Formats: sequence, structure tokens, C-alpha cells
Amino acid sequence: MDGLITILGVVIGIATATDSSAIVIISGVVVGVANSFGNSFGFYASELAERAEHIQENQHVSSMAETRRSTVLAFVTSLASMSVLVVPFALLTNLSYAMIVSLTVALVMLFGLGALVGKLSREGPWRFAIHYVLLGLIGAALSFVVGDILRNSLTLGRWVPPW
Repeated sequence: MDGLITILGVVIGIATATDSSAIVIISGVVVGVANSFGNSFGFYASELAERAEHIQENQHVSSMAETRRSTVLAFVTSLASMSVLVVPFALLTNLSYAMIVSLTVALVMLFGLGALVGKLSREGPWRFAIHYVLLGLIGAALSFVVGDILRNSLTLGRWVPPW
């Protein structure tokens, strides 16, 4: 969920700030790859720690092959979610439409993910689905505002980069 909200924020914020599909695609892919690597490495490290804890407590331990497969799957799914949110900027010439499509796809994905987590945790799929969608909307709105502030600051000459 966090990677999806991150990529959504990047594409919305960068699109708002730059009005450039090329910059959105470059930024989205770069951040998406870095985020995917970071998420999968974090997943791997936490799996190793959990595995060590289970060994000490004589509980069922997943195999290292299973841990590696899960890590690769985390990387691939993170890349796939990034791709889905960046593609509208490559296919659509209207940046506003691309932002709407990307936002809609992200919210549908967040809804589905939230519903699945809610079902698996037995805490209610609707509750989690709505929670995830609201987090996505908040992240997109914050990124839009930041992008708008940066665009206005940079184009009006009120802010000069230190370099």
C-alpha cells in the first residue's frame, strides 16, 4: 500500500509541478524502481528476523527458498503497480486526463488491497478498503498541493535554487 501511495503522489505532484509527461514518466520510473528495491529489501530483512525468531522458539520456519521467492514477488508486484500508474502519462496526451486515470486506477487497486487485508485480518473488508482509499486520496491531494506550490514558486521567480 505504501509504495502505491508513494508512486501515486510522485506522478500527481510531478505532473502538477511540471506539466510534462516526460518528466512524470522519468520520475515515476526512477522512484518506482528505487521504491520497489527498498520495499523488497525491507521485506527480506523482516522475513529473516521473523525466521530467526521462529527458530529460537521452535516454531514452523519457512524455507530460505520461500523467503527469496516472496522477496522477488514483492519486487515484481511493486514494479507492476508503478508501471500501471505511469503508463497513462505515456499513452494520453492530456496531462489532466492522465492524472485522473492514474488516480482512478490507484484508488481501485487500494480498494482491492484494503478489502483483501480486511478479509484476511477478519476486521471487515469494507472498513479497510475505505481506509486505504482515503489514505490514497490524502496522499494524492497533498502531492497535488505541493506540486502546485512548487510550480507557482518556480515560475514566478519567488524561489531560486541554491545551486
